[in-house]
Amino acid sequence: MRTRVRNAILLVVALSLLLFGLPLAVVLDRLVSSQALAGLQRDATRAVAAVPDDFLGTSLRVPAGIAVYDARGVRLAGTGPDRSALAALAVDGHEHDGNDGADLAVVVPVISDTTVAGSVRAAVPRDRLRASSYRIWGLLAGLALLVIAVAILLARRSAARIARPFETLTGAARGLGDGRYDLRLPRWGITEADAAGDALRDSATQIADLVRHEREFVRDASHQLRTPLAGLVLALDRPEPDVSAALARARDLETTIADLLALRARTGTGAGDPNRIAGEAVRRWHTPERPVRLHSDIDEPVALSGPALRQSLDVLLDNAIRHGGGTVTVTVEPYGESVLISVADEGGGFADGTPLGNGLTMVTGMVERAGGSLLIRRRGTHPRVALLVPLQSASNR
Repeated sequence: MRTRVRNAILLVVALSLLLFGLPLAVVLDRLVSSQALAGLQRDATRAVAAVPDDFLGTSLRVPAGIAVYDARGVRLAGTGPDRSALAALAVDGHEHDGNDGADLAVVVPVISDTTVAGSVRAAVPRDRLRASSYRIWGLLAGLALLVIAVAILLARRSAARIARPFETLTGAARGLGDGRYDLRLPRWGITEADAAGDALRDSATQIADLVRHEREFVRDASHQLRTPLAGLVLALDRPEPDVSAALARARDLETTIADLLALRARTGTGAGDPNRIAGEAVRRWHTPERPVRLHSDIDEPVALSGPALRQSLDVLLDNAIRHGGGTVTVTVEPYGESVLISVADEGGGFADGTPLGNGLTMVTGMVERAGGSLLIRRRGTHPRVALLVPLQSASNR
């Protein structure tokens, strides 16, 4: 890219010099001739004023470059060709100029009374004029070479400035392919490069979010599938397999998989029936060893989808049964324009500052996306963890 940009700039400069320099050279050559003619006219006019009317037969002294001719064009005095066709033309009484042999000459007639007695010729060798033109052309050529040298330097810098952003973008794109999503791209002041950089940064952010989402999905799926799979294995690993319990666990596993696939879109919005979902969760988790009871006095839907609410409640019940003790109580009650779904057990609780596990982290994300929150209402003895979820009717306002 650098080579193409540099060559394009140099081509434009070369064409510009060519299109401008050739006409300028022609104009300057004509200017040299015009100035020479003007000087010759001035010299010839001055010489005519110094030539007497009766100059024929007299001895004349004229300056260098000036010659006096008779009416036939024969030189009488001064320097010049012995015969001058241009001087012979002056018999018509008019001034003439142009090429005369190897010279550029101007002929001014000398009038004696009412007749043309002769003429005065002022001339300069054309070789001298050509040498002046060559000097001017040489200066133009030198100036053109200087311009090209400066153009080469500027073209290299411009090519580097234009190519550098795209080289940086290429490196960033390769880094993105290697898993480096935190792209730090500067602003170059080139509209196209800045737009490409913005697009690449946006793509990197989207890819990073997608990869993080997939990792979180795998983590959440492994966490949520662990309990029904363990129950299924235990039911089948007994000396006398409990087929009915295994089938129930298999159905729970199927529901969990369906919920996780529904939640893969990273949205918990929708509508869910907390009373029904809490009742189903109590039936799944209740055992004679660890009874689970439900207290509910609300039948309005909440602004959290059924899969999100079911998986969130399963996480709270799993934690209560796994880490708590005694009877587990699920309470569903109104709380202003929200619903409070709390899970409490009779265990010793957990210490302040205990970090949230993977399950509670997943629950927090799902509930917050629906406009709710996860509340740790009591950490000590008889701990209580709750979901605060807005009513669907309140979220639609």
